[in-house]
Amino acid sequence: MVEATAPSQAAIEAGPPPRKNSTQRPVFFVKGYTPGAACGSKWNSAAKLFNRSGWEGPLHRVGFYEEDDPECDVRIDPEGKGTVDTSLKDLGRGLAWKIHDMYSAKGQTVDLVGHSMGGLIIRAALAGYAKGDPTWPDTLYVEDVVTLGTPHKAAWLGAVCLPNLQCREMYYPRGAFRSWLGPKLSQAQGGTDWTLVSSNADFSVSAGNGAPTDVGAQHLVRYSERADLGHSQLRTIRRAGAFPLRYTNNGGAWGGQRNGAAPLRVAMNALYWHSRW
Repeated sequence: MVEATAPSQAAIEAGPPPRKNSTQRPVFFVKGYTPGAACGSKWNSAAKLFNRSGWEGPLHRVGFYEEDDPECDVRIDPEGKGTVDTSLKDLGRGLAWKIHDMYSAKGQTVDLVGHSMGGLIIRAALAGYAKGDPTWPDTLYVEDVVTLGTPHKAAWLGAVCLPNLQCREMYYPRGAFRSWLGPKLSQAQGGTDWTLVSSNADFSVSAGNGAPTDVGAQHLVRYSERADLGHSQLRTIRRAGAFPLRYTNNGGAWGGQRNGAAPLRVAMNALYWHSRW
């Protein structure tokens, strides 16, 4: 294998690399609302699939609670002191700066995968950049994003959760965070391809809220209730099997597959292909 060389300043100023089918891009995995739970292990199943499938780019696991373990190698919470009352906007800013400092500043683009609340953190990272917020980096290259069970509209949460800021930002569709985020998915520099994955067997985020048709995603995937994929299983299931689903690409007609791929396989394929799902 030829050793990679650092890009020149001219290459950085030229903008993001052209889109292409690639297993070499770094991937950031952003978990959901999991205070007090193990951090890195949330993405063990995804890492096994990507590694066994020959993905060559580094796989980063993102942490944002003070108690998160070191297996989450990228921390985005201010001073490593994140709690359930740390705003998703602040976490999005932290994620944007990590992407910038680790890759965008070197002329490299990345892919992102978010489960549940993690998808909103990703949205915040791109929204602040797209708005030109001066507290965000002025260069951000993100080629592909996949969200799994993300409450793009709203989440079904128990009353015990709502005292926490993060839960309120997920739950209230007309709250301050949602208003700042805006109704549409944002784009990083050079364009970002979004795939939203949801399930009719998810009782935390409905299929329509997890893969809505009006937020500007290029690809939508909704698993049938018969696929029996609950909220956490969208983040963990990689095995071969028959997972009935419906999908649409670029605003086209909905199609169906009786033998659809597992959600993590769908996520990996969506990151790989540059021109099709």
